[in-house]
Amino acid sequence: MGFSAVLDHASLRFRPCGRAAYHFARGKLRGDPVYRAVLEGGLLPRDGTVLDLGCGGGLMLAVLASARGLAPADASPARRLVGVETRPQAAAIARRALGPDAEIVTDDVRLRPLPAARAILLFDVLNLMPAADQDTLLAAVQAALEPGGVLLVREADAAAGWRFRAVRAGNWIKACWIGRFAQPFHYRPLTEWRGWLERAGLEVEVRPMGMGTPFGNVLLVGRKAGERGRPRPPR
Repeated sequence: MGFSAVLDHASLRFRPCGRAAYHFARGKLRGDPVYRAVLEGGLLPRDGTVLDLGCGGGLMLAVLASARGLAPADASPARRLVGVETRPQAAAIARRALGPDAEIVTDDVRLRPLPAARAILLFDVLNLMPAADQDTLLAAVQAALEPGGVLLVREADAAAGWRFRAVRAGNWIKACWIGRFAQPFHYRPLTEWRGWLERAGLEVEVRPMGMGTPFGNVLLVGRKAGERGRPRPPR
């Protein structure tokens, strides 16, 4: 099973959501390196709950659901997929595209108690919050993450020069496109993102995540200590 087959299958999930949603999903899945990195990088546990906070239209969940659906029966991971999204329209798209393969909740991740999870995803979400809200959410995430679990954070590195400025411009354009003209942003340099996660007790690995794009993004992989107090990689 190759990534292209998973991508095609995941994209087709969005056809019932309209042409715009389908073409956006197809373009985003092809152009953003984070989906391949997560699927092929061995970053997620094979079982348990995967919680995608700020899941948008459910693209990452669609990739995981399609990978599971295309895998041989004896190799299919028994994951529960849950997404939380504050925008009702985006949540509705995710719900329609994923159907029974994922649970989509319309809520603000800062207000909703988080269920226990083996993996938690935060892709391009934290920069939309003030620093105090970032800290509050991280505390909730750390409490919800099971021993040996993994937190994946994709964010911009504010020290990445023109590549960071490209991210900032893209985020501002997106905010205007969806009508959030006064959307505040709070970015951090990579060293600060890393230290922030380490102070929460996570063992952190950093992977570049701007390949093939002009953007200064990084993927931070935070692993929580296992039951014996030692970091345990995902199975």
